[in-house]
Amino acid sequence: MIYRFKVWFEEDEEIYRVIDIAPTSTFLELFNVVINSIGFNKTLDSSIYVSDDNWRKRKEISLNDKSKLLMKDAKLNTHINDPHQRFILVTDFKEEWTLNIELKSIENDIKGIEYPFVSKTQGKAPKQTEGVSRFIIVDENEFDELANKMLGKTTPHVEDDFNEEGFGEEGEDIDNEEEDEFGEIFGDGEEEIV
Repeated sequence: MIYRFKVWFEEDEEIYRVIDIAPTSTFLELFNVVINSIGFNKTLDSSIYVSDDNWRKRKEISLNDKSKLLMKDAKLNTHINDPHQRFILVTDFKEEWTLNIELKSIENDIKGIEYPFVSKTQGKAPKQTEGVSRFIIVDENEFDELANKMLGKTTPHVEDDFNEEGFGEEGEDIDNEEEDEFGEIFGDGEEEIV
């Protein structure tokens, strides 16, 4: 049998991986397949935390910190107490990239597949160096508007209330407005109330 985990970025559930892995695999094997699947650096300080149902960190399993339980020494099946066991992976402690890992099911292994195995990939992972703005995604129109704002340009637009001849929807001429001696504007046919 194999464990099937869903792994996603804490900031964006739409970017995820589904990973099949043997229960006797170590946390280091899980860590390596997750990090490889998103294209991150495997050498940076990282930890996987056993989590409760509310995504609160409990026991820490470290990549390199010998004062803690090491990933290479901890087997998955000894830390799974729930059919939907959760873990939290934090990598690159400077940027604190956080991924949620949840056991989704226990499946039969398939002959000919070498585990661990990424069975599904959804969404493009951000680059590890993108920093705090890593999950701000804009379409082309939004990008153009943002670029124009940064350059001090404004996007030209036509007011919906007026047609090309300068008339309002009911055909009134908007250019025939006059200003009285008090600076108030009156259109044609309007009388000043005294």
